[in-house]
Amino acid sequence: MDILTRKKFEELINSEEEWCISIYMPTCRMGPDIKQNPIRYKQCIREAEDKLFNMGLSKSEVGSILLSASDLIDETTFWQNQTEGLAIFITPEEMNYYHLPFEVKEQVVISDKFYTKPLLPLFTADGQFYILALSKNEVRLFKASRQTVKEIVMENAPRNMEDMKIDDDPRTKLQIRTANPVSNSSLGYNTASQGQAVENDFEKNELTRYFRAIDESLNKLHKGEEIPLVLAGVEYLIPVYKEISRYPNILDEFIKGNPEILYGNDLQKMAWEIIEPKFLKIQELAEAKYNQFSGQRNGLSSNSLKKILSQAYNGQIETLFIANGAHQWGQFNPDTNKIDFYEDEKVGNEDLMERAATLTISRGGTVYVVDPDKVPDGGIVAAVLRY
Repeated sequence: MDILTRKKFEELINSEEEWCISIYMPTCRMGPDIKQNPIRYKQCIREAEDKLFNMGLSKSEVGSILLSASDLIDETTFWQNQTEGLAIFITPEEMNYYHLPFEVKEQVVISDKFYTKPLLPLFTADGQFYILALSKNEVRLFKASRQTVKEIVMENAPRNMEDMKIDDDPRTKLQIRTANPVSNSSLGYNTASQGQAVENDFEKNELTRYFRAIDESLNKLHKGEEIPLVLAGVEYLIPVYKEISRYPNILDEFIKGNPEILYGNDLQKMAWEIIEPKFLKIQELAEAKYNQFSGQRNGLSSNSLKKILSQAYNGQIETLFIANGAHQWGQFNPDTNKIDFYEDEKVGNEDLMERAATLTISRGGTVYVVDPDKVPDGGIVAAVLRY
């Protein structure tokens, strides 16, 4: 299991057990340094053991909690297929891991909740987006971020248009001409520069059926999430796909040209040029809204962490800004609304900045982790409220 969706993230932040172990570590994806991956992980397991011993657990109890996690040390194939970072979450009953498209600081945190703050960039302005590379000869799906890109397997999706020719009708044997077609249809296209075009109703029907099968697989994969989708393909294919697609967040702009000749990294760079301005525009509008509400003193802005924690728990926060790297240790009891602040991390404490962020996300709000000088009002936290 390595794709961290918003739904799975919310399951993580809502988990609460006696022992929740969170391990983060940078990983190497190629070259001789790959050998360091299991070594580094083994050191993290040893650190988790030491912390559990210091919390009063016996050797047998520690061994039982970390059994499945320890078994992962010797999984050679696993360690040879990494990205930039790895997050592992362990309880006495199960273990889940997620490959991350960015490097994370090595750390082991043990509490009654999982530590999820390092995952926040996946759900902010530098977060995730899909790239769907469409052509008649192949279809590829990538999940990308500002930093990296990873190809995703779409279960039960056709590999190409030929996969859709499942009957013996001689019409399905027709060769699609590659000469420059002339068509009265708005879908006609000059192949001299960009590729083939839809030449007749039968081919359009076959293309529609092909795209519908792809779209069905994509919608099963994203499971209700609205991660932005950037399409890549020759121009006459894009409107055909958009017409049949039920995906909720397809960008109007797309990557033009034949995607078969492009690597994943090429597609990621081209897609980021399309999507970055949209991410930034949304953030700028949220900042302007905060400044407007703050100036109006209408009660729809907040920069007090103590108030923001309660507001986040109640689902009031529309947008939250937190300073990158900032921590505030303490305890928050939503039942009594009691909040205690502490200077240092210790057993039983939590990062209240992380708690505010995860509560906001779990209730449908947006979180931006920004440079400290970019937080509105100059503090470490600021929020735009729904009510």
